[in-house]
Amino acid sequence: MSKSQRLRPLAPADGADDTTQGTGRWSNFWDRVGQRLPALRHREFRLFWFGQMVSLTGTWVQSVAQQWLVLKLTGSAFKLGLVTTVQFIPLLLLSLVGGVIADRVAKRNLLLATQIVACLLAIALGTLVRTGQVKFWHVLVFAAALGTVNAFYTPARQAFVPELVDTEAMLNAVALNSAIFNGARVVGPAVGGVLVAAVGLSLNFYLNAASYAAVIIGLLLIRPRAPRADARAENMIHNLREGLIYIKAAPIVLTLLALVGIASLFAINFSILLPLFAEYVLHIGSSGYGFLMAAMGVGSLVGSLFLAFLTRQEYARRLVYVGAMTLTVGEIMLGFSRIVGVSVGLLIVIGLSQTLFTTTANTSILTLTPRRLQGRVMSVYSLMFLGMTPFGSFLMGSIAERFGAPAAMIAGGAVTLLFTALVFAYRTLRSARVPIEAASEA
Repeated sequence: MSKSQRLRPLAPADGADDTTQGTGRWSNFWDRVGQRLPALRHREFRLFWFGQMVSLTGTWVQSVAQQWLVLKLTGSAFKLGLVTTVQFIPLLLLSLVGGVIADRVAKRNLLLATQIVACLLAIALGTLVRTGQVKFWHVLVFAAALGTVNAFYTPARQAFVPELVDTEAMLNAVALNSAIFNGARVVGPAVGGVLVAAVGLSLNFYLNAASYAAVIIGLLLIRPRAPRADARAENMIHNLREGLIYIKAAPIVLTLLALVGIASLFAINFSILLPLFAEYVLHIGSSGYGFLMAAMGVGSLVGSLFLAFLTRQEYARRLVYVGAMTLTVGEIMLGFSRIVGVSVGLLIVIGLSQTLFTTTANTSILTLTPRRLQGRVMSVYSLMFLGMTPFGSFLMGSIAERFGAPAAMIAGGAVTLLFTALVFAYRTLRSARVPIEAASEA
């Protein structure tokens, strides 16, 4: 037994219900809640979930302030887009390394380190804004630094969920995480916008820094379940190769990752087209654009809540295809729509189906992957889901520039629909099974 294993605090056995850690009224309360939302039966998940709820809201509050700050400093739409690109590049370059590290170290400690650094970055940028010393290049540097933090944080966060709940509660846990993300996406920008107008920019950055306290305290209180197998002690290149070999040898995981990558490249980046739709297709201006974004956010939140109350784990993989096909058909129809009410309704459906697709794909990949490889596999998922954003945005923007936003929307939806149908047919014909290692260790 290694020193790290001897020092690891005791945690409930996998599959155990840790409700008994509570007493009296609170224990009974969480027991009742857990009948419908099984992930919330687990104290460790509750701590992480509530901390994330506060922190994600703060992240969106800062995002609004950062966008206004760039516009105030430069007045350039190009530089506004450049900040987003710079923030995503580290994820593209470093997420695989982040996945390897997540499998080699304690995920809770890695998450703590990333959140503390992100908190300090928010404080530093807020101070520059407060003192009037901020320049555009400062924003670029902080965006790159935060992107680097997220390259290590994202795979570790996704692979941390199996250490907080049992397998039966996995879909519920991922759905609840999606629900707070989508809820924060609705609440955070609204709060941030009000604060920018009423108080100024710097408070948003300080509030985001304060919001990290919730997740940091939660992580300090969490006693995660011990992983079933430690990452091997070989060098990082070997660890990375091991994860990629597993993906290649696991047909279901490979096809799900490919589907997520294609959808992210051609379909999920459609939001870059919505300002063009609002201005030139539906003729509803900037206020109408906000309404379109809100409609999609509402749909995403409804989808998250639906999955949170879905108790049949085996439905997850079926909903991957249902979500992807509904998403793409909705986008194709949106490309032909010229009626505001119809477009709003379609965006609600699109938001809902996108959440069904991404959440169930995430859950399926996690449950099929051996615990010791989850950080590496989820880093590839992050690369497919988030790392394709700069390329997808550029591709959709280029098509829209040449042929118009409706044509780009229809083309992206059609390509993804065709690929989804081919993948579904392929999986149905082969009825491939995950390797014995994944079935026995996942």
